[in-house]
Order: sequence, then C-alpha cells, then structure tokens
Amino acid sequence: MRARPAFGLLVGVPILLLVLYTLGGLTETRDVGLPTVPWLTLLTLPIDLWARDIAMALTIGAVMVGGLLAPSSSARLRRLAIASAVLWLVAVISQVVLTVSEVLALPWTRVWDASAIRELLTQTDLGRVMIAQLALVGVAILIIAWGRTRQSQAVALALLLVAAWLPGLTGHAGMDHGHVAAAIALGVHIACASLWVGGLVAAAIYIAEGGAEPGVLLRRFSVLALISVIAIAETGLLNASLRLDGPAALLTSAYGAIILAKVAVLVVLIGWGWRHRRAMADDWDVSVPRDGRVGRSTFLRWAGWEVLWMGAVYGLSIALSRTAPPGPVLSGDAVTLASLVLLLLAIPMAVTFTAPSLLSRFARLRAYPEAVAVVSVICVVVAGTWQASALAGATAGVQVAAVLTVVLLITVGLVLSVTLRASRLSGVITLVGLPVALWWIHRDAVAGWDVGTWSVLLLAEGLVAWAAFGAGRSTGPSQDVESSAGTSERKVLA
Repeated sequence: MRARPAFGLLVGVPILLLVLYTLGGLTETRDVGLPTVPWLTLLTLPIDLWARDIAMALTIGAVMVGGLLAPSSSARLRRLAIASAVLWLVAVISQVVLTVSEVLALPWTRVWDASAIRELLTQTDLGRVMIAQLALVGVAILIIAWGRTRQSQAVALALLLVAAWLPGLTGHAGMDHGHVAAAIALGVHIACASLWVGGLVAAAIYIAEGGAEPGVLLRRFSVLALISVIAIAETGLLNASLRLDGPAALLTSAYGAIILAKVAVLVVLIGWGWRHRRAMADDWDVSVPRDGRVGRSTFLRWAGWEVLWMGAVYGLSIALSRTAPPGPVLSGDAVTLASLVLLLLAIPMAVTFTAPSLLSRFARLRAYPEAVAVVSVICVVVAGTWQASALAGATAGVQVAAVLTVVLLITVGLVLSVTLRASRLSGVITLVGLPVALWWIHRDAVAGWDVGTWSVLLLAEGLVAWAAFGAGRSTGPSQDVESSAGTSERKVLA
C-alpha cells in the first residue's frame, strides 16, 4: 500500500489564501506618493512561507523517524528527507527575492538587483537568519546523504532543529528586541510543530511500506508527540499573551480570531491523538490486524485525518504571521463575527470531541433541545451587545467584560453542541436564529459586509449543520475500533 499522508497538508493553502483575502492581505494598497507592492508578490510570498514550513517539517520528521526512532533504516525516508530539504533551500532562496519585492515594492522583473539582495542578506536580521538557514540545511543534506550511523543522523537532526528555530527571530516576536522570551518561544513552537507533524507523516510512510517492528516506532513517537504538544501549547500561550493587549483583543481583532481558530484545531488534534492512543491501548503492532485491534489500513486512515487537521493549522499559522498584532483596545472597536462563532461553536465542539464524557454532564438538557437552542441564540446577542457596550465606554472593566464574554460563549456553546445531537429541530432553530443574532450585533455595519463576513456565516451554518445532522453520528478512532471489535465478536459467535 503506497501512502501519501503528506497530501493532507495541502489543505492549508486554501485556508491561508482565504484568511488573507478576507483580511485584505492579497489586495494591492495604493497610496498617493508611495510605491505599491505587486499583487503577485502578495500572493506568492505567503505560499512560499507555507512551502518552507512544510518542507521543514517533512525534513525533520523523515530524519527523526528514519534515522533515530525506527528500528530499521528506510531508504524512502532518506530520499524524502533529502528532497524536502532541497525544497526547504529553494523556498528560502525564493523568500529572499520575494522579500525584496515586498519591502521595496518592486515588480518581479526588477527584484534581481544584486545590491538590494546583498543589503537584505547582510544588513537585516531577516537576511542573516536566511543565510544561517541555508548553511545549516546545506550541511544537514550532506550528512543525511552520506551518513549511515544513528550518530550522524542525530547531528543532522540537531542542525535542522536549529534551522527550524531561527525563523522565530524574524516574526512579530523578533521585531521587538525587548521580547526575547517571545522570540525564543516562537522558535521552540515552530521546531516542536515540525517534530510532531513531520514525525507523523514519516511514521505513516514507514508503516505503509511495511517497515519492521512498527509497534516500537509508534510507542517511541507517541512519547515524543506528547512532549511536542505540551511545548506547542505552552509556547503558543506565551506568545499570545505577549502579542495581545488583553483578553478583549481576542474578541476585537483579526489576530485574536486566528488565534482562537488555531486553539480550536489544536484541541481537535489533541482529541484525535488521544482517541487514537486509547484505541490502540498497549497493542502498537499494526502490521497484522487481530480481533478488535488496529490494523495498518485503519492506522493510516486515522493518520491521514490527523495530517489534514495539521495542514489547517499550518495555513492558519502562516496567515497569523502575515497579520499585524493588534494595538490597545479602543472605544468603538467592534466584536468580530469570527470570534463569536469560534467561541460559541468551533471551540466547544472541539472540546466535546476531545472529552466525550462532557456529554453526560448535560444529559438532562438533552430533554429540552429546542429551548436550549433558543436560549443559546439569545445569549449570543447578550454577549455581543454586552461586550460592545463595554468597548464603547472604553472603561477599565473592558478586559473583565471580555473574560466574562468568553466564558459565557464557551459555556453556552458546550451546552448547545450537546443538545444539537439530540434534536434536528434544535439544529433548524440555530441555523435560522444564529445569522439573525449576528446581524443584530453588527447591524450598523451591514453595508460593509464583505466576503469575510459571509465566510464566517457560512462557517457557522456549516458547524451547526455538521453537529445537528451528521457529526453526532460521525466516526472516529474509538468508534472504528468498536466497530472492528463488534465485527470480530459476531464472527466468533457465528
């Protein structure tokens, strides 16, 4: 069976472009007397950064799994590591040219000025980081290609992790030399994400090609993945706290909305991995499926879905890096529709997916699903107008109001996500009432509604329909195993 799990990462490209388009990041800004950055540069630079990060993850994952974690070496993983490392180099070189085009607002036909490129590489932190990346990755390629021992692969992995850490010095955290902690944390965040994502893809490839002792590999990778997830969550929280003025920025800025979207997807990934681990129990040998146990095809299917979600995170991450952090919350700032929808629907649904035991805590409310749907819509209006009133007053309590709004929306969302599974009528009520509630909160801005607004509304309607008419009966790792076990039991009884 030939696995192509890395293809799921491609989902990040449309997500990246959609977010940037709705935020105006792909639109040429024409100011009198100032040069205009070409539209082609605005489009290709984010895609190049995405390709760089994906190549980074695949390189690190292939070296880590093929050279260190797997019981036996894999020629395919070695080829993947070299190919993705070369792509990493190409992406960094392309980044140099595209950055010159963006900074100097030059068309592609004029960016090949040697003096401009030399100044970028030698006189800016970004340029020096690029040079260091090229050198580190270049040396790592030679070691991967010619080294045959685990020690040599460990050296290559160390060089690659340093190269992956370096971009953290050039992001929003690296712009302020006072935020050393943020720069270091962002670098660790990127490196750990590469270990997790690239490691999963490489593990899936190793298992798909029939690598020896897959159980040993999965047991080792499970520990590494857990450590990586903890580090990703901790460093992400630190960076968000340093970049945002306070909780209110989560509700009023596009930057905060993207962070909330990343939180929702990360919770889903944690839940998926936890179910995956629980379903496999202590039987990590997927080479031969046994009664009620996980086989190779089932594992690869789960891994494919997990990689798909990881691709979404990468798209959101690049979009976040291309979005300016918000300033202090001011009077007149509006609560974004995206934040309301993410707090009410996306994050609560991700939490109930991760912790299904929460469903039993609201069992009594499932007897009144229609009433819960109506109350939920009312709470959205209350939360949105309440926070808007606090912002209008620009009082010292705006941050407190933001915290209460977040807690209210997530709590109502948890209850709603449970009751939507109990009655389709509650889903219909929510499908109709939620757009009305969002319109009421932003009724003064209706004339300015754009593609972004309608995209958020479509996301909200899709999440409600997903929960009310399909997702409550969806499959997951635990259900796959239960189904497999049930089939085996019926065969035995027969």
